[in-house]
Amino acid sequence: MPARIFLFALEDLRARFGAALQPGADPLHHTGPFRAFRDALLGACAAAALAPAEAYMWWEGTYNGYALAVAVLPPGALLDPDLAAVCPVEAERIAEPRPGRYPLARLAPGEAEPWRDEEGCLWEAPLGEPTGHFGAPGMRRLT
Repeated sequence: MPARIFLFALEDLRARFGAALQPGADPLHHTGPFRAFRDALLGACAAAALAPAEAYMWWEGTYNGYALAVAVLPPGALLDPDLAAVCPVEAERIAEPRPGRYPLARLAPGEAEPWRDEEGCLWEAPLGEPTGHFGAPGMRRLT
């Protein structure tokens, strides 16, 4: 089933949510900025939800830059969410979600909650820091 996929540039996420990094925390592992993004995103999605939906995430990109992809299934479950108020949307498309995606949230009209996997764990995406390396930021599984 196709999904509605939103891309958020890593640099925009860092600029918007980087202040949520705890002083002294390792930015390559700390997920405070991601949690701040997720809270804002889920609020916007809950406000725009017309029907129950599932949201997934993964990283896309190359050494030139990365984007966090957020896929919502089914694609018509959201009516024009105000995601620009959360973080600029780099691109949007309707497409099949990537295999190997990570659970992000379960959505319903007026409701959104982080989605735990089958073992009760959350997946979060450390936003890292610009380091000049070419690796994707990665995902962390938290119990």
